[in-house]
Amino acid sequence: MNNLDSYLNIANKIIQNEKIDDYIPLYPMLRKENAKLKICLALVKKNDNVWKLNSNIKPKYVVLIDPAKNDEAILVKSNNIKFETNKKINNDMSKQKELSKYTVEKTLEYKNYLINDIKNEKLPIQKKLAKILGEDIRINGEIININEYILANCEEQIKEKVDELVNIVISSKYQSITYYYNMIFEDILIKYKDNKYIDQDKMKLCAEIMNYYYDGVLGIYSIFNIEE
Repeated sequence: MNNLDSYLNIANKIIQNEKIDDYIPLYPMLRKENAKLKICLALVKKNDNVWKLNSNIKPKYVVLIDPAKNDEAILVKSNNIKFETNKKINNDMSKQKELSKYTVEKTLEYKNYLINDIKNEKLPIQKKLAKILGEDIRINGEIININEYILANCEEQIKEKVDELVNIVISSKYQSITYYYNMIFEDILIKYKDNKYIDQDKMKLCAEIMNYYYDGVLGIYSIFNIEE
């Protein structure tokens, strides 16, 4: 279990103790308050779609944890946090266009690769049979290229599998974002624990990552309590 998992566990215990079981914590974030640093977990409803653009979700509660004393965690209503939109809609739309473009390009790339492989590449036994018997077969009285026939019968299945593969690729890239986030997050905490230094530049980078990650949540920068 890494430290971020332990913070999630703390938040889940508070949720259980406070009997607000319809809430779940978002990924651990940070919050600067009066020159002090807090680990901050925003709580949202279980059915909130935090990844859908324009969901406009405002967390109702936050769990604040003292980095030096993980057992000192408190639940507060987020009324005192000004959840401004403060994420430019043009940037959000640019991200969606970027992901859509990537998805289309990768889908075509993988699909074309498989189609070309079926059409043009052969197993050794296929090459031997094609050399002896040719590459055409008779189906219902029509002469059809065997590779074209095979492709016609599996093209829809190829499309479905390629869509699944592209989704896996995109998910893995999102996962890589959280790896970077974890590294920066821990570095900020180490500096703070060692000498009470709050690295606001890296906090802004963390806020940017979470703002990118959670399309449907308003005011990520407000949670961090730093300016964009």
